Amino acid sequence: MLNKLPSNAEQIAFYDRWNENNRAGQLSEINEEIRVRGLRVLDGVRASNLQQPKILEVGCGTGWLTQLLSELGSVTAIDLSPRAIEIAKARGIHAELIAGDFFQQDFPAQYYDVGICIETLFYVPDQSGFLQKFASLLKPGALVGFSMINKFVYERSSDIGEPEDGQIRHWLSKTEMRKLLAPYFDIVSMETLVPRGDTGILKFVNSTKVNTMLERIFSLQSIKRTKEKMGLGGGIVIMARRI
Repeated sequence: MLNKLPSNAEQIAFYDRWNENNRAGQLSEINEEIRVRGLRVLDGVRASNLQQPKILEVGCGTGWLTQLLSELGSVTAIDLSPRAIEIAKARGIHAELIAGDFFQQDFPAQYYDVGICIETLFYVPDQSGFLQKFASLLKPGALVGFSMINKFVYERSSDIGEPEDGQIRHWLSKTEMRKLLAPYFDIVSMETLVPRGDTGILKFVNSTKVNTMLERIFSLQSIKRTKEKMGLGGGIVIMARRI
């Protein structure tokens, strides 16, 4: 029997609690893996050289990336958690900050030049419906940046616990992501970042013994990059264009 999905109220209660406990402090305290993925998306937006783009960020949390995006253009950012948005507003971020359900919120169609969705897609109940609406709000050719968990790696990471009450969790593989994005987006780049994992094949790949042997020949950075190119990074970052 399938587990019942948590209600919106249960999800909001979870994320309000989580953001209060994990995102009310300094922005420098953002988890390193999440920060690396978010900054890679930011680099992709900067590299596009768009002049004052209109940016839509879905799942903005307490706004650590929103704050950086607001330096590039006008930002509209939404998150399900009212507490997260309260924290973001208290930081004085220059953006339109909305607390609400993305599925129920009205936005202008084909309006935004850039769409951002970091660490969010794998937490929504209807991923296909989410992407359909997200795409409908972007101009044709709009730049899009996603970051998310790498299913293969996180399923082989013993430090990751079970979902908490009120939390939806649907990790995606690279193949699953390609299939979901195909109707709406042309993928420009897809990469994995920050190798991790310590069970299954990753227990061997990331073992101290193997890495010590490799370090006799290669630099730590080259070892890391090779693993990322093999798809063994803990997160996936995708830059794409709206079809």
